Amino acid sequence: MSHKLEKRSELLSKMTKLVQTWDGTSLNAEKIILQNSELLTALKRVDMELDEQYSLLEQKEVAVIIEKQQSLVATLKQERSNIMKKMKQVNQKDKIVNNYYSSIQQSIFVDRGM
Repeated sequence: MSHKLEKRSELLSKMTKLVQTWDGTSLNAEKIILQNSELLTALKRVDMELDEQYSLLEQKEVAVIIEKQQSLVATLKQERSNIMKKMKQVNQKDKIVNNYYSSIQQSIFVDRGM
């Protein structure tokens, strides 16, 4: 096996091990995606120098990486959605409070000597 093929297998193995360490949290997902991004860049460089196709084993490994990576991204999207909903709720509460205070400040009672 050539050095470049070994390097490709090593990078794929690192990526696979990395996605398998995911603990289900969005914080950990973000870290894994960033680390895998660096490994993917290195993998692309190696692939540019190789003319050989991926073996069946490597194809399966890539499929596992893609599947896990999609789960990580889905978790991050869900977390982002949840945060956006909470922000809207907070903003809505702020609007209600601000409207209440502004209506109190605008209310002026005039004593007409009655």
